[in-house]
Amino acid sequence: MRLSPAFVSVWIGLLVACNGGGSTPAEESTTAEETTADESTTGAPTSTTPTPTTSDNTTADDTTSTTADDTTGSSSSTGPASVCGNGVVEDGEVCDDGNDDETDLCTNACVFGMCGDGIVGVGEECDDQNSDNTDECVDDCKFQACGDGYKGAGEACDDGNSNDGDACTNMCQPAGCGDGSVGPNEECDDGNMSDNDECPGSCVKAKCGDGFVLMTGDKPEECDDGNKFQTDACTNACKLAKCGDGLTQLGVEECDDGNTNDADGCSNACVAATCSDTVKNDLETDVDCGGPLCGKCGDGLVCKANTDCTSNKCTNGKCAGLTLTGVNCVMTNVTAEAAWTQVVQPKCGCHTGGSGGLTITSAATLKSNTVGVDSSGAVTMNRVTANNIDASYFLYKVFGQQANVPNGGGSTMPQGAPALTAAERCTLVNWVRSGAP
Repeated sequence: MRLSPAFVSVWIGLLVACNGGGSTPAEESTTAEETTADESTTGAPTSTTPTPTTSDNTTADDTTSTTADDTTGSSSSTGPASVCGNGVVEDGEVCDDGNDDETDLCTNACVFGMCGDGIVGVGEECDDQNSDNTDECVDDCKFQACGDGYKGAGEACDDGNSNDGDACTNMCQPAGCGDGSVGPNEECDDGNMSDNDECPGSCVKAKCGDGFVLMTGDKPEECDDGNKFQTDACTNACKLAKCGDGLTQLGVEECDDGNTNDADGCSNACVAATCSDTVKNDLETDVDCGGPLCGKCGDGLVCKANTDCTSNKCTNGKCAGLTLTGVNCVMTNVTAEAAWTQVVQPKCGCHTGGSGGLTITSAATLKSNTVGVDSSGAVTMNRVTANNIDASYFLYKVFGQQANVPNGGGSTMPQGAPALTAAERCTLVNWVRSGAP
């Protein structure tokens, strides 16, 4: 404890006043001696015997001078020495409180106690008589404590302030995640290391995508895989992937349109529609047929356009059977030989050389190369279907109606030759009706 000059001055004044003030014992002794000497000189009997003036003056002066000088000199040289502890502030003493209490304001050395003298005095908690501020007793004679600004034993830091949010906490430890104080570079700190609450062990506020599954608060998470992939088991909304969420989970779902319409391109089981799933779905006009993706529908099946039908004929929403029109023939039996000699040989000579992929050189080849044989190209119809003129592409070509057949086309038969007469066309029609014998 360091004492100010003003305090020391006041303390000295108090000690002087307590000692009574006035003359000191030495002064009183001197006065008494002088009085005695004077009385002795004055009261001594005067001799009546005349003495020489010179001799008398010398003797008196010598006696008086010697006695006075001796008395004064003796008093000065034999005065008492200063004694610390007698309650009197004497030469060389700053104070003297007359006791042997080393811990009050005046020490047993008769000086004021102060911080650093090695004595634990008034107002001091400790005094180790050194200037080391890292031991248990610091500069102001106080015990070392967190917050005093001195880094002492057991302290990792001490910034001397009460700010618990800076780099050194009020526990004199470096700020760190999990210490319960929001320190530098921390968004939160709840004092625990749980990764499933609103302040995970990273001390960054919980949010979807941080890789920690939030289980508390108003918006708990179902999952959190810490990535931005929308097609894995955990979506970017931290929800578990499921059919109907509108996100196609790779390796699990074929599709996911996010609706409950089981007849569109993606079923409610998240399975994509196909043209063989035996379900009328997606853009199909009937089960597994029609529309732009699947094959043609047969007669009687639902259609929206002629292109939906095998017959290329959609009537009142149904695929109608393809018919050969303009046929007004009286039914008669006709053989392949009659058809060859009466019509094909004289009018269709181009096929003797295999024109259009069809070779007809006799009645036998007329039958073998047409009856039950698929038409060339994309036409899905036999050249001749025995007993069915509506399913014989050969006759559509003869009547010039090949364009009515799906994917049909080309020129009317016979090409480059005079057109067949009605009787000749009927010969061919009746050959087919007769079973193409």
